[in-house]
This record gives sequence, structure tokens and C-alpha cells, in this order.
Amino acid sequence: LMISTNISIMFTKFTSTTFLRRVGVSVARSFASSSCRHQQHLVIALGGNALLQRGQAMTMEQQQANIVDAIQNLASILRDHTITFVHGNGPQVGMLVLQDAAYHDNHSSTTLDVLDAETEGMIGYLLEQEVDNVVPTKSTVTIVSQIIVNETDPAFQNPTKFIGPLYTDEQAESVLHLEPQPDGVYWKNKNGDYYKRDGDSLRRVVPSPLPQRMIELDAVKLLTDNDYIVICGGGGGIPVLRDDNGKLRGVEAVIDKDRVATMLGIGLGAHGLLILTDVAGAAIDYKTPYEKWIKSASPERLEDLMNHFPAGSMGPKISSAIEFVKTGGGWCTIGSLKEAHAMLNRQAGTLVTGEHGPNHIEYYH
Repeated sequence: LMISTNISIMFTKFTSTTFLRRVGVSVARSFASSSCRHQQHLVIALGGNALLQRGQAMTMEQQQANIVDAIQNLASILRDHTITFVHGNGPQVGMLVLQDAAYHDNHSSTTLDVLDAETEGMIGYLLEQEVDNVVPTKSTVTIVSQIIVNETDPAFQNPTKFIGPLYTDEQAESVLHLEPQPDGVYWKNKNGDYYKRDGDSLRRVVPSPLPQRMIELDAVKLLTDNDYIVICGGGGGIPVLRDDNGKLRGVEAVIDKDRVATMLGIGLGAHGLLILTDVAGAAIDYKTPYEKWIKSASPERLEDLMNHFPAGSMGPKISSAIEFVKTGGGWCTIGSLKEAHAMLNRQAGTLVTGEHGPNHIEYYH
């Protein structure tokens, strides 16, 4: 079921039963039913790279196969808990940019906010379908979500969010015609697009402003209160601004989905946040002889270690975990999608929690 972005307006006009009927959803399984009272409300943040892994062909068949694997890994969690999904879209939105550019003299004419909306529908549909295949006893809803950002956010002057495919140095020169910038950090093409090192490769980067508020939050809460699996804030949602007249308009950016997951988890009062990606967890001195993987830590200890977590990858995940635990009072675990069940049982991943005091940190041996 796809719900349009004016759902929050409808919410203010109808009771919950009338509202759900208007969008074609039965409320036979009301929140009062004992079958809906699951152990925890979890927000699950699925990384775009978890849905399309590094080095894989960017085909629909490959993405569908990965989504099948992802939902199979999460099957028992989906059955036993109230779930709100947020997913990444870095590889997918980057591919849409390339597809659009192929028809417009190598320059995309479609703005990123519109492409963000396209990926929300595409990935939401694929996730919905597989969730229904695996957990047919629950209903799943995708909400195309608008996220208000601040026009003065410094991120607009410092693009850090990776999107699209990886390029070798040879491809960067022969295909993209990139030129290194004086700062030694960025490369730029003739269209003004910025690229940055992602490991040994180059990849496009775009602004990633902080989310302020989800327009559709009341609708999401209504659905989760009735135990629907909700997919929202996909790719970090659609970044929008309010102008001086109070009108919404889209903006060229990609919001970090982990920060949106945190905002959503706090707004919904979720118990836990699972940030699922393609690495086993968080490490200090990553990819050095002194590398140490963190088993669990307090938000305060992680704040002291932020220089170990790059801004374009693990940094936002750690910042999101810290904010969720300190503000929302719950717990957050970061780790591999393949180990989601073990993460929930505290047997894998990096757990961020305040339950052991502000000085707590424990490493894997």
C-alpha cells in the first residue's frame, strides 16, 4: 500500500478508523488486540549498501535478490516486534542520476529531491512485497516522506554524502573528466558535481543536512500503534524547506537515513534502533594494525572517540546512536545485516547503551 505525502493532512480530519478506511486498510487487527502487543518497538535502518553491496552489478535482479536475503534475515524480528523501517538509497539515487544524465547531454535535469522520492517508491515497493511474502500475517505500508531541513545548514557548503557507483582513478579521468580541487579533498566535473575518495575509489558526494521534522510523523505513529510495519524516511526522506510564505519546496540534497531513523525513533518512542549495514560494527583505528572492534559503549565514551569515525561513513551512524540513546533513552546496535538476530540478542555488532554508566566501553577479543 502506497500512501501519498498529504497523509498527515488527512490525519487531522478523520478518526483513526475512518482514516485507515479512506486509504483502503482494514483495522480489524486493532492495537487493543493482544496479538499486536509485541515485546519492543524497533526502528530498523537498512543501509543502501546492504541492499546493493560493493562490487555488485546495479541491476534490479541483484537488488531484489539482496532484499529477499535481507527480509529472510529479519523474519523472526518482523514477526515478534513492532517494526518501523528506514532504508538507504545511496547506490540507487546515484544510478537514477546517471540514467537521467544519459538523456540530457550528460547532465541530470531532475533534482535530487524528486529522485529521492522515486527511490522511496521503488525500494519501498520491493521491501513491502518481500515482507508480505515472509510475514503474511502483518500489513506493510510505505509512506513517501518529506523531511524539513534548515536552509542555513553548513552541510550545503560541505558535501559529504556518498551516492552512486564507485569509480577508479582511470575512469574518473577518462569517463567523468574530473579535475582535482585545490583543497586536495574534492574532485569536480564540468557540471559542478563533487567527488571524493571512498576507500580506493572515487564517488560523488552531495550535501547531507540534518533532519528537523518529518511532515508525516502523525500518520506513521497512527499506523505503528496499530502494529503495521511502516517503511518511511527512505533514503533519509525527501529534503524540503518552508519558504517565507510557509510553502514547501524540495531542495538538492540527500539526508542521512541513520539521522532520520534516530529522529523517527525518538518521535515514536521506540525502544531500540538497529542500524544495519555491510560491516560488523564500529572499530577504532579501523584498517590499521591497531584496529579494535567495539562490543558495547556508552554514548559519552563514543563522543570521545569521534575522530575514529569518518564523516561520510561510520561517523553519522555513531552520532545517530549517541543521540538516540541520550535523547530517547533506548539502546542502539550497529552491525551487519546478516547478524541482525544476534545483534538483537547482544551477541554481535556494537551496542550503544547508557545502562553501564558514562565511562563504559568493551572491545571484542
